[in-house]
Amino acid sequence: MSSKEKLLARIIRVNQAGEIGAQRIYNAQKKVFKFLGKHDDVKEISRMAKEEEEHLNYFNEKMRYHNVRPTALGPFWEIGASAIGLTTAVMGPKAAYTCTEAVEEVIVEHYQSQIDMLEGIDPELQDKIKKFQQDEEGHKQTAINRGSKEVFAYRALRQVLRKTTQAAVYFAEKI
Repeated sequence: MSSKEKLLARIIRVNQAGEIGAQRIYNAQKKVFKFLGKHDDVKEISRMAKEEEEHLNYFNEKMRYHNVRPTALGPFWEIGASAIGLTTAVMGPKAAYTCTEAVEEVIVEHYQSQIDMLEGIDPELQDKIKKFQQDEEGHKQTAINRGSKEVFAYRALRQVLRKTTQAAVYFAEKI
């Protein structure tokens, strides 16, 4: 496998894993908020999840096209992301939005690194990641606008979620 193919496989694998994680987080949060009758939050989270679904579909297609294997940690991602979504939703909408803010902040940075790496290598993938980066930045801003910074122990929660996301990105690229 050429170095270009290895790079593309690594980028596609980690991004697909991340989009699966996003779906699991949002799905868990929506279930809690439906149960609690927080319909406005269900609507907002559903909107963001719909954009994430577009990203997931794109990376699933790229995996098939490039014959990229998914991360071996997929089952852990699904359980872990669901647990994060459930936990932050049970803590309340502001904690759920802190989750979105922290995760998307890491992903925006991660996508920028990939955009830089793809310069002159795969313009189509680079352009898609730029578009997805804008979506993720929009999700982060939505979370801030909806009170993410007002949650109890904001700094600690945000830091735990950032570090967890950074670790997930690291391991999804490698395994």
